[in-house]
Amino acid sequence: MTVTLDTTNVMCFYTDISIVDVHYHSCYQIVVSTKYTYDSVIEEKHYKNLRGFIIDKYTKHSCTAPVGTFLVYYVESKSFLGKQLKRILDKEIFIDIETILTKERMEQLKNDFSKDNLSTAEIKILSDNLLYDIFSHSVYFIPSEKMDERVSKARNFINENIAESLTLEKVANHIYLSPERTRHLFLEQVEVPFSQYVLWKRIKAVLRAVIQGNQSFFDASLQYGFTDQAHFNRFFKRMFGISATMILKNSRFVQFIYPEL
Repeated sequence: MTVTLDTTNVMCFYTDISIVDVHYHSCYQIVVSTKYTYDSVIEEKHYKNLRGFIIDKYTKHSCTAPVGTFLVYYVESKSFLGKQLKRILDKEIFIDIETILTKERMEQLKNDFSKDNLSTAEIKILSDNLLYDIFSHSVYFIPSEKMDERVSKARNFINENIAESLTLEKVANHIYLSPERTRHLFLEQVEVPFSQYVLWKRIKAVLRAVIQGNQSFFDASLQYGFTDQAHFNRFFKRMFGISATMILKNSRFVQFIYPEL
């Protein structure tokens, strides 16, 4: 089966930040070291000398390495690739990437990233190729699920008004349902609580504004619904295990490859 990459619902960092505190997120995550191994604590169990993993949403984990560079992908759960990851995980909270990629492929990855002064465009090509290889032998046909039109309408409303005040009541009124019915329907269809979905979209909007639009961290935080920069930082660290300030004020640490909303 031919895989067509649609990264609309993928966010990817290329980073040399090698210490990530305990955190969890409402999406699936793929972490692959491009050079060395790293250690991880996943739901309080220790794992050593990993080259990479795929980890389930809402799974608490941390990662440490003396040094290294990493490709880190965040995949929204109801996207095509998210559904594939759910099937690949098969109810496990994580799987070792070396059960999917061959030793030869991992060695090729190391060689590719050992080159000096890789451009952002070159890194993006390499990250695309890696994502393709992860899915190329694992993709199965999954019958399309028709999303409730009211939830589709709610998601469009959220995306179009992400810089505005977005309460559950406001979205419920827009789709002519009660707030409680909207909450349950949203969780059932999107598999992410309403508040977490909006937070995820706001964080992505701030990152895109700062990295692509050269907007200040402070201004972008205010524009997309956070009371101040510190407020944004707290949510960001809870979700990613690292400081947003470190990423956004020290661009040498990270390349933001997929910034789509």
